[in-house]
Amino acid sequence: MIEPVIAATLRPPHRPRALLLYNPNAASTNATARDRIVAILGDGVDLEVQPTKQRGHATHVAAGAVHEGLDAVFVLGGDGTTNEVLQSLATTDVCLGHIPGGGANVFARSLGLPTDQQEAARRIRDALLEGRHRPISLGRAGERWFGFSAGLGFDAAVVRRIEQRPRRKRLLGDVAFVDQAVREWFAGGVGPQPAIRVHGTGGQARGPYGIAMVANADPYTYLGPRPMRVTPDASHDRGLDLLCVGPVTTARILRIIAETFGRAGHARFPEVDYWRDLDRFDLVADSPLPLMVDGDYAGEHQQVTFSAHLGALKALC
Repeated sequence: MIEPVIAATLRPPHRPRALLLYNPNAASTNATARDRIVAILGDGVDLEVQPTKQRGHATHVAAGAVHEGLDAVFVLGGDGTTNEVLQSLATTDVCLGHIPGGGANVFARSLGLPTDQQEAARRIRDALLEGRHRPISLGRAGERWFGFSAGLGFDAAVVRRIEQRPRRKRLLGDVAFVDQAVREWFAGGVGPQPAIRVHGTGGQARGPYGIAMVANADPYTYLGPRPMRVTPDASHDRGLDLLCVGPVTTARILRIIAETFGRAGHARFPEVDYWRDLDRFDLVADSPLPLMVDGDYAGEHQQVTFSAHLGALKALC
C-alpha cells in the first residue's frame, strides 16, 4: 500500500522564472485571451513565451526549461500538450501550472483549478509567487508518464479513431467521442471480446477482460460538464486504480456507462473487477492492442507495465 504524500512548500529566494508553452491550435484559446494570460502570468514573474510547433515539441522545450533551472512551466492548452510537458517535468524540481485551453481539460479540473482561463492563470501565478505547490502522483505506462488516465483496448481504440478524424473532432467536439465510441463498439474490432489479463495484483493472473482502464485521478474524463467516474476512488495522493470489465454485452456496457455518470456503483457489478491503490502491475493482451495515455493514442502494445510514482510532479494549484 502506498502512503499519501503531504503537501509541501517551496519558497523561491528570487523572482521566479517561468516558461509559458501554448498550443496555437488549442480548442478554446485565441490570441486575445492568450495576451491577457501572458499579462497575468508576467506580473511578478520573469516569463518566456513559446508556442508549440508540432507533436512532441512541448516535451523538448520543457526539457530545456529543466536544464536552465526555471522554477515553473505554465501550459496553455489541452491535456495532450500537458502530457507532453509531464515527460520532462516528472521527478524534477520544476513546477507545472496548467491553464485549461483544450476540450475536456481533465488534468486541470482534477486539480481543482478554475475552468476560466484568467482565474486559473492568477491561481497558479500566485501559487508560484507564494512558494506553494502540491506534490502529486503520476502514473507510468511503459516509458510514458500520465497525469490522470490510461487504457488498453477499447477506450484507446476510440481515441485512435478520433485522432484519425481530426476534422470530425473539431466539428462535433465532445459529441465526436460518443459517435466514435458507438462506431468502434459495433465495428467489433476492440472491446467486446475478452483479450486482456492482469498480472501483479496479488495471486494468479486475472481475466480475460474486454476492457482495462487505469486512473490516477477521479473523474476519468468529462462529457461536457458531466464527470465520467470510471474509477471513483482514484486520487492524486495514492497509487493507481484499475478497473476491468469481463465479457460484456451492449446492454451491460450501457448499464456501466450510465453508472459512471451517476452514482458510480458499477464497481460492484459482477462483470467488473476494481483494484485500488496499486503500485505496479502488467496488462497482457492476446495480440497488440491500442494504448491511450491522458487522452492521447500511444501506439499498439501486447504487454504494458503500469507503475505509480508518488510525489513525482510539483503541481501549482
